[in-house]
Amino acid sequence: MNERRGDLIFSENLRRLLRENHKKAQELADYLGVSKVTVSEWVNCKKQPRMDKVDRMCVFFNCSRSDLMDEKVPDLIPASGLVKLYDGIPAGAPAFLDEYVVDHIATTLPHPEDYAAIIVHGESMINAGIPNGCTVMIKRQPCAENGQIVACRVNGDAVTLKRFSQQGDIVVLSPENPAFTPIIVPASDFENGSAQILGVLKQVIINY
Repeated sequence: MNERRGDLIFSENLRRLLRENHKKAQELADYLGVSKVTVSEWVNCKKQPRMDKVDRMCVFFNCSRSDLMDEKVPDLIPASGLVKLYDGIPAGAPAFLDEYVVDHIATTLPHPEDYAAIIVHGESMINAGIPNGCTVMIKRQPCAENGQIVACRVNGDAVTLKRFSQQGDIVVLSPENPAFTPIIVPASDFENGSAQILGVLKQVIINY
């Protein structure tokens, strides 16, 4: 295996473990005694950690070295159907519109008609393992629990992918990149239709 391929496998495994364990890059950074920037570089395949750091990550995630270092071969599960693939969610679109469908992709998720696949444009969610150019699988639903990542329409028309949290009479849509600022939305906007949850993130597909 060449070095570049090994770096890609490690970064993909790290994103997967962060996602599956509901951990943030800052939590891993604090545990390892490194900066969040360093973890971001590992996540985005810019650097790879020393083996002593890998071993500490194994303790953090309660996993083996192979879970971080080895390529994961997916189980051969037959596809349940096709999901429409949208090229981003353009501002001004009140929902997922067929005119923005660029392809269809196979999925093993049950009830594929309940999902939309979206190509991500931007880097506001990179520390949640959602890099620019990846595809996210969104389950269409009008509500979310605190901490879930949602596709959300705000300010009447703009659509964004952010982490959802309702705090009293406001909703905070948080990025996972310190270069971006949270979006604050009055909870009343979700009642009067100015804001709308379009769906909840269920899967990230990395496109190399």
